[in-house]
Amino acid sequence: MLEVILISNYSMKDELSESLTKEGFSFKQMITQDIEHIERYPIDDVYDTIIIQSANAIKKIDSSNNYIFSTKKIYGIGPNCKYWVEKKFGCKCAIPDKEFTSDGLIEKMINDKHHLGKILLLKGEGGKETVKKYLDKINAKYKIKNVYKRLQNPKNIESVINKTNKEVILIAFSRSSIEPVIDNFASNLKNCHFFVLDKSDEEIIQKDKVRSLTKIIDIYDVDDLTRKIKGLCG
Repeated sequence: MLEVILISNYSMKDELSESLTKEGFSFKQMITQDIEHIERYPIDDVYDTIIIQSANAIKKIDSSNNYIFSTKKIYGIGPNCKYWVEKKFGCKCAIPDKEFTSDGLIEKMINDKHHLGKILLLKGEGGKETVKKYLDKINAKYKIKNVYKRLQNPKNIESVINKTNKEVILIAFSRSSIEPVIDNFASNLKNCHFFVLDKSDEEIIQKDKVRSLTKIIDIYDVDDLTRKIKGLCG
């Protein structure tokens, strides 16, 4: 069986580890980037809509940030966002019905027909701009607050690159966790089977330079992800 390396943060890491181990895979997590929070009080006014682009953008916000309670609608990118909003603030958080990506979040907002009004977009420094581009397209009135930044983890990056000396499966849920691997000349990408989350992650990986590239439809469907990995190995 091939070794499976998770190079991103993942709230269901333990469930995935258990599922893959049962199938005979060796599983490790080697996060190529660390998270440093830079803003504990980003909600600085009353907003009609708050959009949370990742769970990291809500986890460390101080629970006394009371403006959130005046918000008419809160959107999150997936179940992990929803969990933290409800746990910390007791507020409702709308999430995509199926695809927990930026595209899925945009589709949810369109289908809701909710008047977005004055918007606060909470995200990470240098994060994906899919939602921002959509807000620009519809001429929305919004403010962006970068709540955290990503720092490369050189030790783990080196360990992941060493793993590419033989055939390996790499699971990544963000562009910034993938880039340190594919941009390093020492990586043997022809040995790498990549599992990625959305279109923007797919776009930075040239299919002809890697062993295989698979898009994950539902980040929280551990059984489906396990089946896809198992299927890869025949």
